[in-house]
Formats: sequence, structure tokens, C-alpha cells
Amino acid sequence: MKKNFYYYLIISILYCLSGTSCSTTKSDVWVEAESFTTKGGWVVDQQFMNLMGSPYLMAHGMGKQVSDASTTIEFPGSGAYYMFVRTYNWTSPWTDKEGPGKFQVLIDGQAVPVTFGNTGKGWFWQKAGIVNIKNHKVSISLHDLTGFNGRCDAIYFTPDATITPPDEGEDLAVFRYRQTGIKPKDTGKFDFVVIGGGVAGICAATSAARLGLKVALIHDRPVWGGNNSSEVRVHLGGRINLTPYPELGGIVKEISPEKGGNAKPGSTYEDDKKKQVIDAEPNISQFMNYYAFEVKKNNHSIESVTAKNIETGEELIFKAPLFADCTGDGTIGVLAGADFAMGRESKAEFGESTAPDVADK
Repeated sequence: MKKNFYYYLIISILYCLSGTSCSTTKSDVWVEAESFTTKGGWVVDQQFMNLMGSPYLMAHGMGKQVSDASTTIEFPGSGAYYMFVRTYNWTSPWTDKEGPGKFQVLIDGQAVPVTFGNTGKGWFWQKAGIVNIKNHKVSISLHDLTGFNGRCDAIYFTPDATITPPDEGEDLAVFRYRQTGIKPKDTGKFDFVVIGGGVAGICAATSAARLGLKVALIHDRPVWGGNNSSEVRVHLGGRINLTPYPELGGIVKEISPEKGGNAKPGSTYEDDKKKQVIDAEPNISQFMNYYAFEVKKNNHSIESVTAKNIETGEELIFKAPLFADCTGDGTIGVLAGADFAMGRESKAEFGESTAPDVADK
């Protein structure tokens, strides 16, 4: 547990509080891709922050080129800079062939003469060579070439030929911190903190708020609903209003879409209906686009949870006597050191007739 705590403590020092470029040095320029002002057709993927230390932008075009992501950054001066792009050839675990997630980086509309995302193993800093910066303010764009999930985490410029940014682990986390200087902020005390804005989290937060509790609802996506949102598009179903709790499931009815089914058009999942229910509760403070990554405990009780904005990198600390893990992956429970099981239990373990004879994953 000490090792995990230290790891997440290090990971907590990652991004820029605001804007797309900030640096604690006078000459280097650090750009987080997820904080680009215009995302274009690129999407923010935060699912692997606990593994690779950062959200990133991804060109998820289903084989069709997506429009450019772009932003404007400021350089301390003109001249020659060594440029690095942290990217990932996502097919490398299975093949040595050139990867399909190819993209270019444009500086003031001109492509850097290197193609990214199609080589290497794992996340790494791909060298782009020397670029000549002529202006104080510079436009940076990510130009997708294939529509096949090119990935970009960050871009780094330095006039120092001796510097190569570290590729992974604690060294990268510390290096990133030195560039960004992030400092967590305290949000104050809540009665109840709910992590996860899917159906379970929405119901927990709404029910508590209606009982008079001051609630913080944290969600790592820009849309409420989790699996039952326009982003994921999974049918909402389950047994509710059954004895001995006939009122159980009433809030589910309030947020449930009228139509069912999987993989239907986005409008089928009625994101606005969920938003309206949450917005109507003055006791709920909403923290959308925040990924909870660290838990602090006092003996056996959770004392606080720290969450990071997946675009700006802002970190917030949430304190409360009660926390609900509605992440869907048991993230908070795992970080708190709770026991957990993964997969399907055997039929004999709990006497479930529909369970497999032998436990599996």
C-alpha cells in the first residue's frame, strides 16, 4: 500500500493549471495535448491515466481522417528548439509492422518533417529534430493522417541539446511536475462525495442531496450517464420497485431514457434528462471532467480524495466523512486498499444458479 500511495502521490503532480503551455524554466516550452484550445475531431482519453500518467488526445475516426486539433502557445524567444512528441504506436504489442495511428504536427501551418504514432514500443518521446521558431506566439496543430486512433500525450521544446525527457514512471512524473508546477487546491468539506457520474453515481448523489446532504459529484467525462450515455450507448435495465423496498429505483425512472437498446443513435440515451435532474439539486456541486486518482486515509477511514481535471490538469482535494465509489471499476476502493475480486464467482460460492461452475476472469 505504501508503494501504491507513493506512486499516486508522484502522479498527482502532473499538469498545467490553465492554458496549454506553462513551464517553470525560462527557455523550455511544455504543451499538454489534452489542453489544446480546439480539439477538432480528436477526443480526450483519460482511461489510462493510472498507467501512463496522463490523459491524451486520440484521433478516433473509425478509419476516416478527423479534423485538426489546435492551440496557440508562447515561446520565450525565437531560434532553434529541439522538439519531442510523446506518442504511442498502439498496435506495437501485436505486430512489428508500421502502426496505423499516423499523424503530423503543424507549426504555424507547416508540417514538421516527421510522421508520429507509427513507430516505437510503448509510450515514448519521439524526436522531431530541430525546429526554427520565428514568432513569440505560435500555432500548434495535430493533423491526423488515417483516422485510426493516433495518440498524442504532450509536446516538448527545448533549446538545450543535452536534454531528453524521460519516457515513463516516476522520472517522467517528476519531470512533468517541474515543467508545470501544479499545486492541488482544497475544495472544503462535504457531507458526501460521490466518485463516478454514471447511473449509480447520479442516483446516490441525488438521493443524498434530497435528504439535505452537501454533495460533491465527480465524473471523469464531459457527459453524465456513464455506460448509459451518448458516449458509450449501453441499454439501461434492471429490476426496481420490488418488495421490501417498493420505492427503490424511483430516481432511475427519472433519468431513464424512454427508448432502450444498445449502440443506438446518441439522442436515444437522453443525456439532457440526466443533466436536468442533477442541475435541479442545489445541494449537489458538480465536478465534471475530473479523474479521481489518489486516496488519503486516517487509519481505516478515507479522509480525502484528490481528482485531476482531464483537460486543464487542475487538481482538487475533496474531504468528507462519507465517500461512494461509483466509478464502475472500483477505483477508489482499490486505492483505499479494500479487498476486491475480479471476474465471475463460481456457482458454489454464493449459490447462484446462473453463475459458471468454475470461477473465471
